[in-house]
Amino acid sequence: MLISRCYETGSPGLESKGVGVVVDCPVSRRVEGVSDIERVVEEAVDLLLHGLGASVVFESSESIGYTHTLHRFRVYVSSDMYVGVRVLVRDREVTRILFTIPRRLSLELRYNRATYDPSQDLTSTEMHSEGAPPGQVYIDIPIVYAILGVPRVDIANWKLTVDGLVERPIELSLADLYELGVTSVLVDFHCVTGWSVKGLEFAGVPVLKLVELAKPLESTRWVYVESLDGYSTIMPVEDFLRSENLVALEMNGRPLHPLHGYPARLLVPSLYGWKSAKWVKRIHFTDRYIDGYWEALGYHPRGRVDLEERFKTK
Repeated sequence: MLISRCYETGSPGLESKGVGVVVDCPVSRRVEGVSDIERVVEEAVDLLLHGLGASVVFESSESIGYTHTLHRFRVYVSSDMYVGVRVLVRDREVTRILFTIPRRLSLELRYNRATYDPSQDLTSTEMHSEGAPPGQVYIDIPIVYAILGVPRVDIANWKLTVDGLVERPIELSLADLYELGVTSVLVDFHCVTGWSVKGLEFAGVPVLKLVELAKPLESTRWVYVESLDGYSTIMPVEDFLRSENLVALEMNGRPLHPLHGYPARLLVPSLYGWKSAKWVKRIHFTDRYIDGYWEALGYHPRGRVDLEERFKTK
């Protein structure tokens, strides 16, 4: 059988775009081209949406680094209503099919429900730092993403909240962050889609200063980050605690441009860029894994650049 189990997930950001639930199905099927991928989608639709009589329409394809391709389809259930389908392919093998189900669509889905366990994707392999990261191409200027739009910021009322499993929850204004002391770092920035930019200078507050103030509990395993636009992401606490990580306030000698996350963004250079959330408003320490925006669409719970941790594998 093509599909043996699936995970149900989602995120506040996806909900704001009308997605009620994401059904994430690991699979293994050899393909040679888009026509084969389309047949796999049709088979998956017949299994999960049996009897719906929906039509499958190809939407787009793109490369994700050198190793993966992502293919999008729409399954129309009426003239103005469709289920989105995202198909992940690596080495000519379909490895995941994800269905984005609209909130206003009531469907009876047929599959074995499972619970995603992020520990199965967290390897103990050490990162390396020699040469360019695998699967990346260097470009001159960072590409700007604002998948949920650029939020309006009321800087007079904006606060960065640090809470969750901490001894002392804190709220910090932009002025408070500057008073903590600003450090500059020169880093390469890497996007999961395959582009990188050399030598970007960021200035901001080391996250370790926030850790000293809030004092996370030993039971903390994950750091969940929320942004003003509804975006969210997550990472293991040990990756968050790296000494080079910042709550960045400036880029290349100037305050962050609104497109790059003003008033503050997270900077985690060792992980792909989707973990460095822009317009950050909350850093939440937790013992529980929670999918963020892209994690709910199949992206990796950790995302280390040197090891090409682009997507979930289990």
